[in-house]
Order: sequence, then structure tokens, then C-alpha cells
Amino acid sequence: MWNDDGTGPWSAANFALIEASLWQEDQQSSIDLTWLESSWQDPDSFCKALHAYSDRRQASQSKSTPWLRYDFYHDVLVQQKDQTIPALVWFDSGIWQTWSYAELGKVVNGLAASWEEIGVQPGDTLVILHPQGPHWLSALLAGLRLGLVVTLLPPQGNAFVSRRLDNLAPQWLAMDQLYRHQLAAVWQDKVLPNTLSSLAPTRRPYEYPGTAVVVQCFDPTSPTPEVVCSVDADSLYLGALRDGILSLGIKPGQACAAPGWHGLESQPALILAVLLNGATWVHIDLADVEKQPERLLEQPIDVLGVSRSLRDLLMANHPPGGEKTWRYWFRHPAESADFTLWQDFIRIWQLEDRYSGNVLCNAAKGGAIVFSPRYRGLPHHTVLPAAAMCWQLGMIDSPDLPSVSGWGRMALGKTEKDETVWTPTPYILTPYRKVWHYLSQYPLGRAGRTYPKQEVLDLLSGTARYPALVEAFTHGGEADPLQVLLAFGPGVDAAPLQKRIETELGSEFLPDRIECLPLLPQRNSDGGADQEWCQFHYVTGELYRRQRSDMYRCLSELKGMVLR
Repeated sequence: MWNDDGTGPWSAANFALIEASLWQEDQQSSIDLTWLESSWQDPDSFCKALHAYSDRRQASQSKSTPWLRYDFYHDVLVQQKDQTIPALVWFDSGIWQTWSYAELGKVVNGLAASWEEIGVQPGDTLVILHPQGPHWLSALLAGLRLGLVVTLLPPQGNAFVSRRLDNLAPQWLAMDQLYRHQLAAVWQDKVLPNTLSSLAPTRRPYEYPGTAVVVQCFDPTSPTPEVVCSVDADSLYLGALRDGILSLGIKPGQACAAPGWHGLESQPALILAVLLNGATWVHIDLADVEKQPERLLEQPIDVLGVSRSLRDLLMANHPPGGEKTWRYWFRHPAESADFTLWQDFIRIWQLEDRYSGNVLCNAAKGGAIVFSPRYRGLPHHTVLPAAAMCWQLGMIDSPDLPSVSGWGRMALGKTEKDETVWTPTPYILTPYRKVWHYLSQYPLGRAGRTYPKQEVLDLLSGTARYPALVEAFTHGGEADPLQVLLAFGPGVDAAPLQKRIETELGSEFLPDRIECLPLLPQRNSDGGADQEWCQFHYVTGELYRRQRSDMYRCLSELKGMVLR
């Protein structure tokens, strides 16, 4: 299939063959990955050729130069040859609304001019606190037009937002004025207006140098999900260009949606992958799909991201009448290992003739880490490391060291001072029939993401006297361990604890189970619950045995009296 035909290995004809090879009828079909191996060996040439192929694909000229400078505003909005094509379609208050590329560009210019008048300068840091939708997207693109360093932060709880704002210390905030009163006083004078100026911005659209930081992301797969990660222009732009063509398989004029896809993990990489390739992003909240699943069939969606939440929601509802336009649907390989449920989903929603695949997008790493060939009518574990990426499979405990067994934990490499520095990911892959299979993650998390135990415990420190968070591993179809909150002491009520976590951090941080135990735990040096002691005594059942014992209850009461 792939060959050097005299015009160079990355000719337009070869890219067309590469795109076609990723659509397979079944897993038994052979696939030539020579091109993928070559992209890892020579990422510079691959990305330059892919950029030229993208211009040819869209029949228009971009302003960016790979590995040198990038004009995100021009290449997302101005480059689109047909400005009447929808850029964003969103569902709001019971109706679908649409912005064409021209309309979105007008809004972005008006917002950028308004911010420019206030004194926003290139290189300033901006946090966008809008939920996903039109205000979120226009603020993102206005920030890129002005040359800002942008961070997307969902407004899902005061404690969640405050902790991350304190870590980031941004110069500007973009948010709905209705939520402004929830911010601490230190942030009040940093909130930008949402009004659109009637004037055009005075400065030309900013061109980011390739090594300049464009976005700062909070990586929910990291051991420290509240610590910010920087992404440079090379990684963000070239990753989005690659992912739209190869990972999503989307073409100009087509539409992509991913209801319920985790925003911190995937954005802005996912939406830029769609818009840079001249396609349409369709946004609908999961709550609206839950009320009316048929809404998904009202838009001509070609590529659909099916999160575990969306899958479960759709399986709970019989397919409504109407044509499913989805040519390809993809899932997050770390979200669920339950093949039976995925097979049931395909059967119930009659997707046997549609292609399915896996996409693991991590915005803090610049985009997709793994993607997959698209096979018709079946879920699968097949994955491919993303093109032009430096990677290796390392030891589970030491991923900077190459694995000696052929399978291991994926690590991403970056050259610093002529030396490759390896950054571990949690994802474990194994070679399989000239491709790879996704096995699991290390350490285990929740739906592929880190459960922030310390953040939850810090929140509860003034509410529950001795809170502890432990893991309970299950042997069912789901790979995720259960997160159990233990609240020790007499008269503890689970309802206020649950409400506080949901209100201050968001529903995704709720533990799977809350256990209120009228005992006192072993304490650590700070006077709190000894987490390791609680973990061991919970999973062995010792806490239940002590709870039923008159002797231990009496000892716990005596201990409580001494500690008062």
C-alpha cells in the first residue's frame, strides 16, 4: 500500500492510501503500518507533509508553518473556503442553534476587540470558566487570536475552582457574570467582559512561535490532577491536525459530537482537531440526551464519541425512530473493559454496519496518545500509538526503562539537551498481530482518570472528624476499583458529606460508597485517620467485625472521651 513513489514517502497519494487503510471490515484484515513507524522516526517530515496534505484536502491555504509559527485564528476560521458551513451546532433551551464559520469569526473578533480595549496583551494568562458551549468556544478562539495562554476550567464547584486558580494564578478570567459572586475577592477585578465590541481588533491575529506555550491544562490522569501542565504550539496545532485526519477520520463539512466526554482530559485538543479540519462540532449536554435520546438523531453527526455514561444512557432507552448518520463511533479504551455491554450497545442500537474504534485523547499531552483502525460492527481493544510521537513501552514501576517483556506501561519522550526524557502515562499496552492491545492502567483510577483522594479529604477535614478514603477492588466487568469514604465516629450522617463533595468539587468526585462507622480509627501523627490502617482493616473486613464487637465499641467510646 504505502510506498515511496519518487515524489517522497509522504505524497498526497500516500496519505490518501493511509486514510483508506484505517477503515477495515474486520480484525482479520491485514494493515500496513510502515508509514506509522516512519512517522515516529522522522516526525518533522511527517508533520510538514501532513500539513501540506491538509491544505490540499481543504482546498485552501493555511498561514501556519510547521515547527516554526502558528496562526490558530486564521487556520480555524479564516482558512475555511466556504464560510457558510456550520462551525458550531449546540442544543440550548429545547432548540438547536448554529453558528457558521463566518458567524463564529464575527463573535470572536468582537470579543477579542472588547478584551483588547481593556489592555489584554499577548502572553497574558487566561482561565475560561464557561461550561462547554458557544461562550466557551468563542472565548477560547478570542484568546488564541490575541496570543494568550489559555486554560479551560469547568465551573463545577467552588473548592474545585479555587484550588486550581490558586495553583495557576491567572491574569484574566472569562466567565458568566452570574457566577462572579462565587469567586474570592482576589479574582474579582480579573473578570473580562462578555460584551462584543462593534470595532475590529487593532492588532493582527497572533502567530505563536512553535515552542511557545499556548494552553495550560489540568491533567486528570496525572497523580497530581490539580497541578497545571503546559502545552506548546507545535504539540497543540500539529496534534490537532493529525487527530482530525487520522484519529477521528473526519473530513471537511462533516460533523463530530462527543456528549459526556471528559472536558479536562480532551479539550481543547478534541474541538481543535475538528475545526482545523473544516468540520462541525456538535454540542449537547448529557442531561439533554437523557431527557430525549432522539436528539442525537436530529443532527447529521458523522463521528460520535461514546463515553461510558452516554453508552449506559442510550442502553437504558430503546432506539428512537430515525436514521443514524454515524459512520464511525469511538470510545475511550480506559473507560470500560466490559465487552458484553459494548456488544449489547451495538446490538440494541443496531450499529452492526457502523465502524467503531478507540481514541485516547489527553489534552495535556497535545492530543491523542493512542488511536485505532476502525473495524465494522464490533468493539475491540486494538490501539496504535499516535503518529509522529516519541514513545516507548517501559517497565510498570519504572516506565523510563524499556520493558524487557515486550509489553508495558507507555511513556512519552521529549528531547532535552540532547537527551530523551521519558514521561510516564498510566496506560499499559501489549503487542498483538503487528498492532497493540490496550490492557489496563497503572495505577488503577476511575474511568481512566485519577481519583483525587487528598482533595476530597481536604474538603471534608472540617466536616467529618476522621474521614478516610480507601479502595475496594471488584471482580465484576468494570475494571475500576470502588472508592469508599469511611467516616468514623458516633452520629455521623452520610448525606451532608455527599452533598458537600458534590457541591464543592462536582459529581465526578463522589465516592462510590460512604460508610459511617461508630468507631474511632487508628490515628496518624497529625491526629487524623491513618489511611493505610483504614485501607487494610476495611478490605479484610476487620472494621465490620470490630463494629459488631461490644468490646471494641466500648474501647472506641473510651478513646473518644480521652480525646475530647
